[in-house]
This record gives sequence, C-alpha cells and structure tokens, in this order.
Amino acid sequence: MRIFVTSLSFIIIGLWLNIVFNHYVQIVGLKINWILIFLLIQTFRQLNLGIAFFGILAGLILDALSHGIMGLYGTSFFLTLLITTQIKKVFFANTFTSISLAVFSMSIIEGLISSSILSIFEPELEISNLMLSATLPLSLLQGVITPVILQFVIWGENLFQKDLA
Repeated sequence: MRIFVTSLSFIIIGLWLNIVFNHYVQIVGLKINWILIFLLIQTFRQLNLGIAFFGILAGLILDALSHGIMGLYGTSFFLTLLITTQIKKVFFANTFTSISLAVFSMSIIEGLISSSILSIFEPELEISNLMLSATLPLSLLQGVITPVILQFVIWGENLFQKDLA
C-alpha cells in the first residue's frame, strides 16, 4: 500500500512538472520527461514489480496529453520499467552516480522503444536521426538532473514513512 501511494504521488508530481514546468522552462529546448525519471528512480529503490504497471498508467496519461498515438508512452514505459527491474542488479550500488548512469541508459532504451513503435506507424521516420538529435541529449540531461530528483524522492519517502510510524 505504501508503494502504491508513494508511486501515485510521484506520478502526480511528475505530471504537474510535465504540464507546467516543461511549458515554461526548457533546457536547451528539450522537455524533460519527469514521470519517467520518477518511475525509474522508484523502480531502482523498490523491490516491487507493480511499479512497471504504474508506468502504463503514467504513459497513458502522457499519451492523452500529447495528443499522439495512444499507447506509445504506456507501452514504452512498461517495457522500460520491466527491463529496469531485471537489470537493476547491475546498478546495485544505490549511489547518485550509479542511479544517474542508470537513468541515462534506461532513457536511451525508452527512446529506442518509443522510436521503434513510432516507426511502425510512420515508416518514413529516421530512427537514427531522432536518436542522435533528441533522445541522446534528452537522456544526458535527465541523467544529469537525476541526483536532485533522487534527493527529492528520498526526502518524500522519509517524510511519508515518518508519518506512518
């Protein structure tokens, strides 16, 4: 129950950041995927597979807001979080550097999955160009800001656990 409430809270905060913050602040013209960062951090910090299913919910919300292909973000978030649950043993050291590296690499994988799904519907799309021009810089930016978000997640978890104790 605690994981459900914290994950849902972080999805709502990430959704707010995606809607409001990305509208006014775009670092180097890139819109940070806050929900993906929060979900990846939650996946690395918790031992629950249910967070991957929160990825479907969060992805469908982002699909509805982007007016794009429904299920694109939901599918890519779900697959990315499933892969993350399997390889989080590689990034076992729960440090800022390892989590930043993990978010960077998993953001690239999520971008590759999204681009692959999108290329099914738009065959003229150049995946390599999209990866180099948008996904790679965005993944690097998300990896750089991950320590700040991780500190916020740790603070939020401690605050929530303190209220229950």
